Order: sequence, then structure tokens, then C-alpha cells
Amino acid sequence: MIHPATMDIIQLTRQLVIMLQDFSYAHNVFLAFETKEKKLAIPFRPDILIHDLTNLICQIISYTPPGNRLTITAAADTQKVKIIATNTGINLSQVAEIVRGCNQEITVKGIKGKKQTAFELSLLLPAPQELQENNHKSMESVEKMVIPEYYDEIRKRLRSHFSKADTLVAQLSILYPKEADFLQKINTVIIANLENESFDSSSLSREMNMSRAGLFRRLKPLIQQAPAAYIKSIRLQKAKELLETKDITVGEAAFKTGFQTQSHFTKAFTEAFGFRPSTIRRRNQPATNE
Repeated sequence: MIHPATMDIIQLTRQLVIMLQDFSYAHNVFLAFETKEKKLAIPFRPDILIHDLTNLICQIISYTPPGNRLTITAAADTQKVKIIATNTGINLSQVAEIVRGCNQEITVKGIKGKKQTAFELSLLLPAPQELQENNHKSMESVEKMVIPEYYDEIRKRLRSHFSKADTLVAQLSILYPKEADFLQKINTVIIANLENESFDSSSLSREMNMSRAGLFRRLKPLIQQAPAAYIKSIRLQKAKELLETKDITVGEAAFKTGFQTQSHFTKAFTEAFGFRPSTIRRRNQPATNE
């Protein structure tokens, strides 16, 4: 019998969304994960949750019209954790097939006046003292965390950040060629300034001959995040790629991608991917007989 395990549900959901990016790209649906929670360790059945979320996300993507978006959010109140999948472009509240394969109860609500649907999966929280102890243990485990065993398989299946960016540009070019050209220019400018630690959203707006407000208004609908966050995500993805493919130190990876200090880079990397950058380097180092 599989028993509940105390795990960081935020990190698990984030990694699951990452794993399903290729599926969403194939259907020309933008998939994103958003949360204000950094960590939340609670007891749950990971096998059931992974099955239900994977089934739910894939079904919603399959029914969502191309060019639209699916956003997965996670939030906690005093009693439960809510994982909500919200799509755009169509109201799917009457499509029973989407939740038919799920083991847990999922609440489905069509958003009035909009072509959107919200699918909500809830997990009860333990008592406050137990929750605090669980999160404390989770924070301690981050320091000792190694790359999960399935990471190598995920790495084989996922495209690099730049191929994903190219795919996004290609998808936009089908319906919105001007926006595709604009995003391609944005990516080119960011990559050209990757080692410049002072390069920020203000620098990007100057390079694009736009005001910061104008850049935000035009870029946000395409990437679903602020320009500063997009620049940071490209830095992190490039650093991850360097550590995976080059024989360099963590400090060198941080320097080459514009992070001011190795400690800042390590913290940002761990928050983004769920493990420390040094674990990639350790795994990629050749084994010795010593």
C-alpha cells in the first residue's frame, strides 16, 4: 500500500508543469505555473496527485483552441491547498471527459462573461503546528537535495530554453507575425547582453527604443511575466544549460549569465528548479577510482 508522504507540493506542481511544456507547445497552447508560495510541505499521495494533475492538464490542453493559455496556480489558506487550472479561449465546464479519469474530486466552474474555465483541486492542510514542522523539514532538505533520479530522463525530453523560445516565436508567427518578430528581437537582445550584470528591463527598453511602460504593455501578453522576470528566467535557463553541457564551475556559470554573486545565483537557481546548481556539476563530473 502506498502511504501519504510529506513533500513540497509547490515544487512538485512546478516540475510537473515543466515536464508538460512540450505537450502544450505541440498543441500551440501556452502553459504556465504561478504561485506566491515558495514552499509548502504537506502529506499527500504523490502518485494520485501526479496522475490527476497530468490527466487534467493534458485534457484541458487538448480541448483548448490553439493560441490560448492554460495557467496553473497554487495557493493556500488556513484549511486547504488549492491547485487551480484556468484556460482561455473556450468554456469547458460542460466537457465531462476532462475530469473523468481523475481520482480526486475536481470542482469545475465556467467564468461568467468570459470564454474561460477554472478547474480546482483541493487538498486539506494538517494542523498549523504540524504544517510548520513539515515546512521546516522541507527547508532543511533543500540544502541536502540532489537532482531527482528522474531528472536525466526529463532533461532528455525537454528542449533547452532557446529551442523553447524559438518554438514560441514560431507559434506566434502563424497568427501574429509582427509579435513573433518583436519577441525574436527581444530574445536576441537579452542573449547578446547575458554576461552584463547591469542589463535589466530599463536597458532592454532602451535597446528596443521603447519606454519601460510601452515594453511592459507589449511584452507581458506574449510571455505572461514582467520583462525583468523574463530576463532572469533566460539567465537561469542558460546557466543550467552551461552546467549541463560545459565543464565549468558554478561560479563561472553565474558570471557568464550576469549574476553578481554566486550565492545570489545559487538561491535563484534553487528556487527556480528545485535543486542546487552544484548537483548538476557533481553529476556531470567523470567518475574516478579514488
